[in-house]
Amino acid sequence: MKQLSILWLLLVSVNALANSSNSETLDTDEGFPYKNVIMRADRVELNYAMQDDKVECSIKVQSTELSKPYVGETQLVSKKQFRKTPMQACLTRPVAKALLAQL
Repeated sequence: MKQLSILWLLLVSVNALANSSNSETLDTDEGFPYKNVIMRADRVELNYAMQDDKVECSIKVQSTELSKPYVGETQLVSKKQFRKTPMQACLTRPVAKALLAQL
């Protein structure tokens, strides 16, 4: 019985690791409207890929208030701009304001 319990615990642990994704939580102080979008949405994903001196990024916003998740167009920005203000670099201010109005 003890072996069965250990085996079951091992299976649950492996399953939990297999279902986890590579994500990280970032803090931002970018202000209006970006911070408000983050606070009101259920989930905000910033997907990015580093290239030589550029970053290719896009934003995905999920919320129960939206009829479908918002998936932004891919932006190509400098690494410096991305490091300083990632949300601003990947999501234009007019689009962020429009999203905020829907949330």
